[in-house]
Amino acid sequence: MGYLLQYSDSNCIFPCLFVGFNCGEAVNFAIGDWFPLGAVASWRYALLNRVPLLPHEELLCKEAMLLYTSLELEDSDYSSADLVSHNWIKASFVKLMRFHHRARWSIMKSRACTGLLPNTNGTILCTLCRLDCYVAFLNCSCDLHPVCLRHGMICSISSMDNIQNISLLSMISHFQLSYNHFIIVLVALSRFQFT
Repeated sequence: MGYLLQYSDSNCIFPCLFVGFNCGEAVNFAIGDWFPLGAVASWRYALLNRVPLLPHEELLCKEAMLLYTSLELEDSDYSSADLVSHNWIKASFVKLMRFHHRARWSIMKSRACTGLLPNTNGTILCTLCRLDCYVAFLNCSCDLHPVCLRHGMICSISSMDNIQNISLLSMISHFQLSYNHFIIVLVALSRFQFT
């Protein structure tokens, strides 16, 4: 007489032979409402000067671009839970892009920036706080290593002699298109919800 194990069944024939028990099987996924929490965790890791576990900025940008391309294809067969998840992604992406716009504008306004360079390296960690920088980072003369835009704003305000180059991801124009589209969608959604 045999026993057939099915998926998710467990069987322990000789329990005294086991030294430990491992339940290490995991599925790594996140839904859209994780992104605001991921942003907070990323900033907290930066405050603690710790390397982030996940490249939050890169994940958010790639997910936003996937969402934008799926919206361009007019694939509207989404459940209400999917639509809520999509709105979290859109809102998080818009918030990230607004920060980058304001930071780049502040650095350019201070005239401490000498130019824009393409970023071909992907995600870079800030040498001061270890924040993951995917969209943009600075090459600052006061610290010969890449720094995040938050530290770049501090450098440009504290000393006008710092010569900086902003390294931008080559896909920034695509990000700008999706940012503009998401703004329109979120504004329309907020009007619909409050009327």
